[in-house]
Amino acid sequence: MNMNSAQWIFSWRIFQTVLLPLVALSTLFVSCNIKKENIINIGLAINLSGYSGTPAEDIRDGALLAIKEINRNNSFPRLKLLVKDDRNTAKGVVSADKELIRAGCPVIIGHSYSQNTLTAYPVVTGAGRILITAYTATTRLSGKDDLFFRTSVDNRLNSKALVELLRTEGIKDVLMVLDLSNPSFSVDLGERVKMGFGGHVAQVGINTKEDVHCDIVIKKILEADPQAVILITEVKSTAILCQKLRGKGYRGIFLATIWAQGPHLLSYGADAVEGLKIVSFIKPRYENEYYKHFEKAMMKQFHKKATPKSARAYELVFILNDAIKRCGLKANDPYCIKRELLKGEYNFLLGRVQFDRFGDVKRPVYCIKVKNGQFHFDHRIL
Repeated sequence: MNMNSAQWIFSWRIFQTVLLPLVALSTLFVSCNIKKENIINIGLAINLSGYSGTPAEDIRDGALLAIKEINRNNSFPRLKLLVKDDRNTAKGVVSADKELIRAGCPVIIGHSYSQNTLTAYPVVTGAGRILITAYTATTRLSGKDDLFFRTSVDNRLNSKALVELLRTEGIKDVLMVLDLSNPSFSVDLGERVKMGFGGHVAQVGINTKEDVHCDIVIKKILEADPQAVILITEVKSTAILCQKLRGKGYRGIFLATIWAQGPHLLSYGADAVEGLKIVSFIKPRYENEYYKHFEKAMMKQFHKKATPKSARAYELVFILNDAIKRCGLKANDPYCIKRELLKGEYNFLLGRVQFDRFGDVKRPVYCIKVKNGQFHFDHRIL
């Protein structure tokens, strides 16, 4: 049915005076929401002030650099990094994560210790947020269909690599030094090495959060006189133990883990760590264009060299950003981000990354050797 002219004019005036302002208000409301949702808060909870907090500054700087580059390229949505210090204590971990949850972060990157990640796990995933890390290897979080992701290999691969390295070196008698400040990494890895290794294994425990009686530890190692000492300890204590053992005349083989792979090992350990071999999924450097750019950008932005910790943070943020972008209007939804992370396959800064259905990864594991005061790629183990 056609309207006559009077009806049409009357309807148009109603639209102008009543409906048009409502449409404009609705459009404004939607645009305000889009603007608000255009910024996604990403949490980063790491140890910046507790024991062995200094290396975590590299994690923070690598993540900040990635955020800056992502936003500079007009990424939608834009990312904002909220950094909290977990102080390397259980109380600090819970406090930091709860603050980030209240800030509306759909994802929290953390933590820099396996034990701290284990403490954070029920807090973060229980609140329906993603917990993702590049630094946690404990198998206690492996094989779970949940909101936990990691770009680091777990101790299933770390232990296989250590056992294989012992086999190729012809070692039958080892002593493991376990740092009990991080038992979900050190004890977990030690137990798995012991199960897979056919030779004799002795263990000595230290706790770097407490007073370490180095003389007692050194005496036990020298009395055992193993062919090799496996140091499942952080950077500083690894270097100090090597110094003291060499000073007392020990001439066996030193092996360590990715936990000790950082520049402070070389500065603290000096000649004592020469020849030490590290089992790690991170090479000292890479020849791809992504890594070369990253090295230059770290020096320009922070006046410091790239490290394994900063590289892992930088890589993780770019992987996370890819999943967030593919969520589109659901970019703030942890469950959408989870689905997209599981779909993604990446060949970026540190090589190929693909998550299995549990959010774990399988990556190559290497032997890194200290030679002439520098880290050098020795060979691929797995």
